[in-house]
Order: sequence, then structure tokens, then C-alpha cells
Amino acid sequence: MLTHSLITLFFGALAVSATGLNDTTVGKVRGRMLAIIAHSWEYGTATEALLELEEADVSVYGEKPFPPCRTVSADSPVISLAEYVLSIKEPGTLPLMTDGAAGDPASMGVAVLLANQTLHNATYAEAAGQQLDFLLNYVPRAPNGAISHRVSEAQLWNDFVYMGPPFIAYYGALTYNITLLLEAKKQVGLYREVLRDTNSTVTTLWQHIRLGSWEEPSHWGTGNAWAAAGAARVLQTMAKSHHARRLQGDMWELVGWINEILSASWVWQEPGKCLPDHPDLQDFEECAWTTLLAAATYRMAVLTGDETYISNASTAFDYIETQINEAGTLTKVVDPFNWSTPGTESPEGQAFVLLLQAAWRDYVAWKQSGRRPTLLDIQW
Repeated sequence: MLTHSLITLFFGALAVSATGLNDTTVGKVRGRMLAIIAHSWEYGTATEALLELEEADVSVYGEKPFPPCRTVSADSPVISLAEYVLSIKEPGTLPLMTDGAAGDPASMGVAVLLANQTLHNATYAEAAGQQLDFLLNYVPRAPNGAISHRVSEAQLWNDFVYMGPPFIAYYGALTYNITLLLEAKKQVGLYREVLRDTNSTVTTLWQHIRLGSWEEPSHWGTGNAWAAAGAARVLQTMAKSHHARRLQGDMWELVGWINEILSASWVWQEPGKCLPDHPDLQDFEECAWTTLLAAATYRMAVLTGDETYISNASTAFDYIETQINEAGTLTKVVDPFNWSTPGTESPEGQAFVLLLQAAWRDYVAWKQSGRRPTLLDIQW
């Protein structure tokens, strides 16, 4: 097994790992991710991971992402994946990919918009606009106005929060459209309204799937990590937009929603383990959602300055590295298609490792810089 470096940086009473994953490990994880992605949400999560890790200044976590500070190289895998998705897009359809999901194809939207700038090809801008139109105007909605995660009926999956709202927010920030930024935040709130469990006696985690012809109301860990990380991206996008000053009340409300998930999740952490797949059921330990939750935790610390859960994230990161095998595969993961069964590998789990590495790196850089938290340093 790979071992985490013992080198640490001390910031007050906190200690965080100073080296993260080494380049060899990152390369193996990255290679395995690219070898096994096959579905719309896997492509979208992979491109976001590559963007945050390798094109950090152009991602929403960059210093000035709107408009993008530079053009992403045509050789970047972010652009290559966008080109592939456009090459298989069915003629006459609005979503970027058609697989029964309404939300998942939108996860490729940011990469497609960046490819438009790189390739100077209006087809990409048109495709991104069609994807947005599809989400806002053609997808079924829940009674409260939440956009469905499925095309066939109004059904809410907490996965959607990572797929749809970040794209809506990014499109809004890129086009200086405050209405879209507010819609992205609103959708997070509408999903929270339906999925957050206020009736359970043991947890306030979000339920996985509600409404529609069938439901899966468990407190599935990965779904909660999707929601926290997706909402954090919406928050970061709002903070870096030209409307940030006008959105401060909305942003701090979003902070509260994200912190609800972080606090309800980390309370289940045990030393030397990943979080349970379903925390309240105390079933098998599951490292994919633990990884994404840790990434969201680092991102929120930089956004708000609240480091309450950094020790949880750092403890998790130390353990997660020991669960990456010599082939670069994150182990102890759930089967992505059977949410209660252990799997052997997870395409999104591979991406989560890269997202964690990027989030950790940016957190350490922020601590070293002495800069104020993002939400306390609004420039616009």
C-alpha cells in the first residue's frame, strides 16, 4: 500500500499533510479514471477533476475565472473529452448526451463551454446553450419547481446537485446573467427542501431519491457528497462572478445548507476507516464518498474560513491514500450501479481522488498565503 508523507505543516493547533499524493500515484489514479469512464456523469466528473487539478487557474476555483483568464490548450484532456462528447451527440437532440438522465449530461457543460473558446467553433457554444435550454424548459419539474434528475418523470436524486446547478451557475457567471446564478442556488434549495430528512431520529442527511414512480429514501453517502460538493461549486461560482456583491445573502444561505451536510456526515467518522456507505445503517466502509466529502470540506474552508471539519478531512485523506492500490485504483468503494453493494472500482471514485488532491493543494496554498477567505474578500 502507498503511505502518506509524515511531513506536516502546522497552522495554529491544526496539522495538515504537506505533500498530498505523489505525482506517480496521481498519474496512476488519473490513468485508471480515463480508462474506465463510460457514462455521462463519469465524463462530467472526470473533466471537472482534470480541470481543477491540471487547469486550476481556469476552473471556478481559480483567481479570476470569469471570463477565463486564458484559453485551455487543445491538447488538454478536458478539451479532448468535450470533443468526444460532441462527436457522439445525437443530431436534433438538446442534451449533450442522451441516457435517460436529465441532470447527468449537464455535468459536461463547463468543459464544452471551455472547448468553445479553445476551438473557436460555434457548435460548442450552441450545444451548451441547448443543454441549458433543455434543463430549464423541457425537463419535468417537481411540484416545488425542482428540475427533475430524470427525463421520463419528475424524480429528484441528490446526485443532480453536482450535475445541474454548477453548470447553470457557470453559464450564468460566464454570460453575466444573475438570473441564472440565482436559479442555480434556488435549485439546490429546492432539492434540499425535498431530500433533507427532517423526520429521522438519527440523522439529517439527505435522502437519495424521492418522488416519481419509485423511491430510494436511504441516506446514501455518495449522494450526500455529490450534494455538498456540487453546492460548493455553485457557491464558488457565485463568489467569483461579477454579481458577487449582490449575491452575498444568497451565498451565506448556501453556506448553511452545505454545512448541514458536512456536520451530519463527519459525525459518523471512526478512526482508521472510511465513512459507512449508509452512515445510519453502519454498513460497509466506503471510500468514494469519504473522498469527495473531504474535497468539499477543504473547499469550504477556503471559501468561509471555517476549519471546523479540516481535521476530519485530513484524517480521511491519510486513510484514503492507504486504500489506493499499486494500480492506482481506489478500493473499498460502492458499486456505482448497486448502492448497497461493495464494488471493485468506481469511475467517479477515481475522479474524487483527483478532486481531493486539488482541493487539498489549494487549501494548503491558501493557508500559506495568509489571504482572507473567499467570501470575505469579494472583489466585484
